[in-house]
Amino acid sequence: MMPESHQNTELWDKIWKKDQIISDYSIRYLSFMTEIERTLLAGSTVCEAGCGTGQTLRIFTPRHRTIGLDISANALNLARNNCNAPIQGDIFRIPLRDETCDLIYNSGVIEHFIYPGNVAAVAEMARVTRRGGRIIVIVPNTLCLWYKIGKEIAYRMKRFEFGYEEDYSPRRLKTTLEEAGVEVTGYFGLQATPVLATNDKEALSFSIRQKIARLERYYPFREYYSYAVGIVGHKE
Repeated sequence: MMPESHQNTELWDKIWKKDQIISDYSIRYLSFMTEIERTLLAGSTVCEAGCGTGQTLRIFTPRHRTIGLDISANALNLARNNCNAPIQGDIFRIPLRDETCDLIYNSGVIEHFIYPGNVAAVAEMARVTRRGGRIIVIVPNTLCLWYKIGKEIAYRMKRFEFGYEEDYSPRRLKTTLEEAGVEVTGYFGLQATPVLATNDKEALSFSIRQKIARLERYYPFREYYSYAVGIVGHKE
């Protein structure tokens, strides 16, 4: 799987070259990571393995040492303003020592790797995590009907721009992390409502979409119908 990650460099450089707006999903992702930041001790080391623009790392940078890892040079040109240490590198060979991070996380990364590459990526994340440190992985949700329909339409119209992508049920994601040696401690779901804005188009303004997003905290069992399903785990 390592060669495939390098082959995708051109794809991700193209994606991160475009102007970006804050998508509906990004609103939920930023809010979730803000809650995670509040639980960390000051001075923790935080890495986003597949950081893109590094927009969530900006949340951690004021109180922690932040590392943004990505294979795309264009992504890192954007991320360098949001983290302490932007690093161009491969998630299968993260250029950090064992047990460096108190928290390592990503969203929209491991679904691009065929088994056992997905397990290998999470295992490498676990390698650089300290004992008792947290590992968070977020992927598209198999159980989200409107995501599955939208993706199929995009495929048929040849407008799906993210290359190879699988989706995960909560059970499959749990199995993947456990196979990689991660102790699973909880599930969560992000974006329970259909899309009103992507990274390059929006139907409603950011302020309105932000108000809609706040309502989701009252939705139960979001991991079973949201666009993205995630797991919080600890290094055993």
